[in-house]
Amino acid sequence: MARIVVISRRHDRLARLIMENSYAAVAANNFDVELEAGDILCWLPQAGDPVDDEVQQLADLVDRSLFPPQKIVMLSIAGTADDADEAQLKHWYGKRAMQEVWAYQYAIKMIDELELPYVVVRALPLGKGIAQTQIVDEGQPLSGENISEEQLATVLETALTTGKFDNHSIGVMPSK
Repeated sequence: MARIVVISRRHDRLARLIMENSYAAVAANNFDVELEAGDILCWLPQAGDPVDDEVQQLADLVDRSLFPPQKIVMLSIAGTADDADEAQLKHWYGKRAMQEVWAYQYAIKMIDELELPYVVVRALPLGKGIAQTQIVDEGQPLSGENISEEQLATVLETALTTGKFDNHSIGVMPSK
């Protein structure tokens, strides 16, 4: 099984939940890591992070690594794939929601340009959530108030350990 390198500065349990279920996982709070052959990179930014700047650090990591990541899985806020309107985004992320979406869109485009397998997981804000999740494609609307850390961790684990969502952007929301 491939080693999962989790890049996160989050203060919730999301990174820990992913790592608990992984045979081989390491955590870092920035892209100053050494990649090994077969590593899968899991980037878990959150709303408010300067992802448009941080993606440059990711690109530098790929460029300087002897072994590029086997796959990159990035967590994204909702709204980057025509999946929410401005009113929803402002409700979820505040008055700077559109600037956040544009920063994430830029980061996603940069990851696509790396020409490595990737998965973008677009999720609602974290909260209590409900028991079941629904996966939606780009352009399909996301709805609901939030999703739980456990629900999101399960989807991220699937993206990390299988090829089910490779080279796609998927949305995660509570089942209706």
